[in-house]
Amino acid sequence: MAKKVGIADIAKEVGLSKTTVSFVLNRKHREVKIAPETAARVLKTAQQLGYRSNYWAKSLVNRKTHLVGVMYPDLTGSSAHEVTKGIQQVLDIHGYDSLLAVYYWDRDKERRELEMMLEKRVEALIALPYALSAEAYKEVLAEGCPVVFMCDYLMKVEGASSVALDPVDSVEKCVYHLHKLGHRNIAFMTVQYEAETLLGREEAFKRSLQQLDLPYHDGSIVRTMLADVSSVAQSVREFMTRKNRPTALVTISDALGLQTLTELGKLKVRVPKELAVASIGNMGFTDNPFFSLTTVDECREEVGRQAAKLVMRYLDTKDGTKIDPEHIRIKGPLIERRSTLGDAYVEEDEGIREVAEEVLKKQS
Repeated sequence: MAKKVGIADIAKEVGLSKTTVSFVLNRKHREVKIAPETAARVLKTAQQLGYRSNYWAKSLVNRKTHLVGVMYPDLTGSSAHEVTKGIQQVLDIHGYDSLLAVYYWDRDKERRELEMMLEKRVEALIALPYALSAEAYKEVLAEGCPVVFMCDYLMKVEGASSVALDPVDSVEKCVYHLHKLGHRNIAFMTVQYEAETLLGREEAFKRSLQQLDLPYHDGSIVRTMLADVSSVAQSVREFMTRKNRPTALVTISDALGLQTLTELGKLKVRVPKELAVASIGNMGFTDNPFFSLTTVDECREEVGRQAAKLVMRYLDTKDGTKIDPEHIRIKGPLIERRSTLGDAYVEEDEGIREVAEEVLKKQS
């Protein structure tokens, strides 16, 4: 096994003290006024000898890890990828790295991952939390670790900040769009999950119908089981057989929107002639010719950037200074596509448009 190169080896090679070499390797040479040419010689020698710093040892000396924990319930779709990209864009500027954890919708695992984050001394945490995990995040805050929620939030966790798509604005845009197209019987599909954003979207749907003087009844809201495709399929079949079935549907996420369109295809329901569908998210699959889903852009990269900026606001503040939590709600644009516009929708790419028309012809 090759011998690990240490600071003493570099110091001997360049003929300098270990203290001087340490200052250079820890990027503190400017502070102690070490000549730039000396610093360059140390760094070049370290590279030639194959020196690799001990991250945790250096963290103990500096009393900083420069790590920000990032927690997700899963990594499906492009949501986590885009949010993390936005987070890292900001962290890179400030010299911080992210430590990623996934709890797969398991509250016990979520708590274990939070403990791991604290053990590894993350300086702050950005998390998409489980809806019933407020106590676990209160404990994180009690340890002195700032918390910023992304995409969803737990309002019971006082002291935590949050960044998410505006739940009222996103639903209003969908409902008003469908109403403008002439729909008066509009339904709303959600999941049985007590997330703040989902509850906010449900309330926004009720309010939108009231503002537009549209009918609301017990069947206006359809609830499916979380992460259960068969439950979505059953719900679609049920409301499509109603005597007074809806002519338009708003789903709380693109995942539900996609599953709904898939089931409608199996039932040979013409979209949007028999049922128009609008959603929230603008995931990568929503703009393909087979689904072409009208949706509100969740602006995931921007959510990540804003969450990381809030984290840096905490970390750049001197110890002991109290920072009030901030709650940012982003308003994403509505992207109108074939699932609500039908033949009025025009693709920019002529080739894609032709494929879409062929698919619709077969569906009809």
